[in-house]
Amino acid sequence: MLRTALKPKWLALLALVVLIIVAFTQLGRWQLGVAQDKARAEEMAKARAQPPVALATLLSPHAPFPAAANARLAIVTGTYAEGQVLIPARLLAGRDGYWLLTPMTESATGVVFPVVRGWLPPAAGGSVPAAPPPPTGETTVVASLAPGESPTTESYPAGQLGSVDLARLVNIWPGAIYNAFGFAQREAPANDPQAADRPGALERIPPPRPDTGLKGRNAAYALQWWVFAAFAFFLWIKMVQQDARQRRHLTLLAPPPGGAPTLTQEP
Repeated sequence: MLRTALKPKWLALLALVVLIIVAFTQLGRWQLGVAQDKARAEEMAKARAQPPVALATLLSPHAPFPAAANARLAIVTGTYAEGQVLIPARLLAGRDGYWLLTPMTESATGVVFPVVRGWLPPAAGGSVPAAPPPPTGETTVVASLAPGESPTTESYPAGQLGSVDLARLVNIWPGAIYNAFGFAQREAPANDPQAADRPGALERIPPPRPDTGLKGRNAAYALQWWVFAAFAFFLWIKMVQQDARQRRHLTLLAPPPGGAPTLTQEP
């Protein structure tokens, strides 16, 4: 079969098959991307459409982060504590800057809730910006929830962390910590929760796109294109095998040198 496969006509057909496989593979990847994008957009719209609820209805102290809480808006009341840190290399609208992460001790439970109060641009000359102090007194925050981030192996100066690594924050901030953090969407004094949001030098960070599953129909289309790609290569193999068998059959029917003629199949 290998000798047959190396014939020019089959090599030319193989080149065409490879082009088809590449095209079908890319079409499958495109459909997979469409499936992911649609699912993310729908989940984000669903999360934003739901009204803010008390943090205790979504999270429990020491409990794992529930997937259903991703990007949900939660209301938490507490007091900001010392220990703010900056998270460098974070983009907002294409600009590189810093997240300002602040511990908030929840009034009802005493558990620490990490709050990304906002985004800061670099200071003049690209230096590290000064972190503005958080509001004093009991504060009510509406925050978009997110699970903790993966740890980083890089070293950072004092007052900075490479990620919102909750395991690392346990060793920096006293007390128990929720297995989640939040992107503050607004802050107000606890005795006046309808007061205007005043972020100061900070820019609020909109809820990130949650990590969701695939959109079934488009995922099926992606699988369909990949099946077509595999079938194209399978069909080329079967055609080469058939040609090889036919040539062996004709060889067996051919008369020996100097022998009597024998009926043969038409090529």
